[in-house]
Amino acid sequence: MRQNYFISTQGATVKRKDNQIVIYFKNEKLGEIPVNLIDNLFIFGNIHLSINAINFMLAHDIDIFLSTLGGKLRGLITKFYLKSDYKVRLKQYSAFNNSQKKSKITKFIVFNKIQQIEKYSDLDLTSLKEKLLRVTTYNEVLGIEGRASALFFEDFKRKLMNKYGFKERKYYPSPDPVNTILSLVYTLYHNVLFSIITSKGFDPYIGFLHRKRGSHSAFVSDIIEYSRPALTIYVLNLFNSGFFKWDDFKKGKGYSLKSEKSKQFFQKVNEDVLKNSKYLNDTQIFLNQLESML
Repeated sequence: MRQNYFISTQGATVKRKDNQIVIYFKNEKLGEIPVNLIDNLFIFGNIHLSINAINFMLAHDIDIFLSTLGGKLRGLITKFYLKSDYKVRLKQYSAFNNSQKKSKITKFIVFNKIQQIEKYSDLDLTSLKEKLLRVTTYNEVLGIEGRASALFFEDFKRKLMNKYGFKERKYYPSPDPVNTILSLVYTLYHNVLFSIITSKGFDPYIGFLHRKRGSHSAFVSDIIEYSRPALTIYVLNLFNSGFFKWDDFKKGKGYSLKSEKSKQFFQKVNEDVLKNSKYLNDTQIFLNQLESML
């Protein structure tokens, strides 16, 4: 059965040998993976990929995600940019250019995110949902989404047994270990969604709630909003269960996981989240609902 694999040993080299992908570090073999067992390959930090290995993986429809050690996606090596069936993209573009549909879909994304926040917290956000149905501008919708997220992270912080310096949700560079893990989990899930969304023919860069900036895959960010509350609570449970300790992290410009802990972490997220049908099935249902609105 194909699954996701993660490589984070800094300075490692990835090569092809026969029908396997082999990982070396200073001429020592760290491991080997039969290519038919790889779904996606996630590379973190300074890892060297041979051209032969890249071509071999592309020939087997394996996407290669290139991220910083902190989890920020830098690029994607993929065989096909978009699925050849363009009908879904045409519907997506048409909805994007229709102000009425665009507003309706944007509100749909935020409404469902708020419902998920209520599901995974002790919050009653009825007033925000009612206000969302009344507002008419994009900035008002953004304000409601931002308020719901802020309340959710206040609830998250209250439930976090050991704060690890966490004060609020911040991105790069990560100011504390909790933000580091939140970003890593979101990024891993985002990357898997990117593959799913492009394989279904969507344009990952044409979003409704999120607007494209630079290389930002805005539509993928739209879809992950539905799953973000569940992923956030997963991170809360990791910390509260004692899975992490302070010395699992190192501080540079921001906090990042040490190499030895990152291997254990990636394996756990892969088993608990990426291979757990509960998360992706729920996201798939949401994606299908949104597609029906295009």
